[in-house]
Amino acid sequence: MSSTPQELVDDEPSAPPAEPAPRPAWTRRLAPAILVAGALLAGSVLFKGMPEEREIELRLDDASTVVQLDMTWTDRSSGDVATDAAPVHGSTWRFAEGTAPKAVLAKVRLPDGLYDLEIAVGRTRGRDVTSRAITLGDASRITFPVR
Repeated sequence: MSSTPQELVDDEPSAPPAEPAPRPAWTRRLAPAILVAGALLAGSVLFKGMPEEREIELRLDDASTVVQLDMTWTDRSSGDVATDAAPVHGSTWRFAEGTAPKAVLAKVRLPDGLYDLEIAVGRTRGRDVTSRAITLGDASRITFPVR
């Protein structure tokens, strides 16, 4: 085992700590802009999946015969098989014979995406079911004719 005498250790000149290289002034101005751009990008990704309220208008053809109306939304963008997917929103209206309005307004709160919309119309003479694939995007009001 070797040892160094204490005098030799104490007599060695200590090197001054190295100073970091100065940064250019433009990096100090650019850093906040990069931070804001990153925050905006992250916010747009997060808020894209947020539900939005949309007004749905169902225009009834021959409204005097309508006694029941069912509207069911199923999310197709989840990747599940459409037959296994559970409905994400539904509404039902019942009317006395001859009292159904020509247009029914409903509000749904759903995020943008691809949905299956099923509209079932109970009439005095039977029941009709219509299914449509709908892509919700920027529109805040959507009108569907119902036959």
